[in-house]
Amino acid sequence: MPWHVTAFYRFQPFNEADLPAMKERLREVMEASGVLGLVILAPEGFNGTVAGPTDGIEALKAFVQSWVEDAPVRFKDSFSNEAPFHRVSIDLRKEIVGLKRTDLAPEAEDNRHLSPAEWHAMLLSDEPKIIIDTRNDYETKIGKFRGAIDPGIKKFSDWKTYLQSTDLPKDIPVMIYCTGGIRCEKAILEMDEEGFQRVVQLRDGILGYLAEYPDGEYEGECYVFDDRTAVDAHLQPSALYSTCPGCGLAGDRAYTCEWCGDEFKVCAECEPKWKRHCSKTCRDRVLRRDRKKA
Repeated sequence: MPWHVTAFYRFQPFNEADLPAMKERLREVMEASGVLGLVILAPEGFNGTVAGPTDGIEALKAFVQSWVEDAPVRFKDSFSNEAPFHRVSIDLRKEIVGLKRTDLAPEAEDNRHLSPAEWHAMLLSDEPKIIIDTRNDYETKIGKFRGAIDPGIKKFSDWKTYLQSTDLPKDIPVMIYCTGGIRCEKAILEMDEEGFQRVVQLRDGILGYLAEYPDGEYEGECYVFDDRTAVDAHLQPSALYSTCPGCGLAGDRAYTCEWCGDEFKVCAECEPKWKRHCSKTCRDRVLRRDRKKA
């Protein structure tokens, strides 16, 4: 069946004592609806990407919306012919996005969110601007907006260090973006702390932009945190990348496993050690076979 995939988040205060019960009720809804994937719950809100049949996804959306009273939750939808997830995972954490800043409280109605249309128009305008990708370097490696700065961070909690080390002017408009919008909600607040005066963020992130502008200003593909590895400009599962068996990131160099015969892809960094086998199991079997032959 085609899998209906949806990504969503909301910064909304929850009583930490209520989270275990919320987790169990959400699990019941997901299992009853045939929905798989990961949802993170924290005192500051929720963040998830899930997949299932369309009717199951709609049931999940309605349940998640019941947690929120003030405005509709924004869902970013796409589709996949293969299952992007294989189990239900619901994690209780301190944050729904790992900045290590539980003191930052984004506002849902912050007027610095640009719609994809507003973002596109600003990209094409002649006004001075700086575009910064807030994602990790392994994500920017396979795609980013034309002209965007890659800060080269390894993890989101390095964002503050990057801001403090950069010599970018702080009085020129800055455009920031990420995969689905959630990182920017906190990234923009740290930019406020560092004195950047005119910062805007892309509402719904790259996923929202590509839904409206598949042939726009985004170059390459968009890394996603599931078995699709990446999606192309039309939000279809990547034909260029798959998960590298060595590091678990995006691989684009094709090989055939010496043990099982499956086709697989590795990244450039892992290629020397992983081009012979598609998994740790096959690697161990190939190594044992080679030792016997020696």
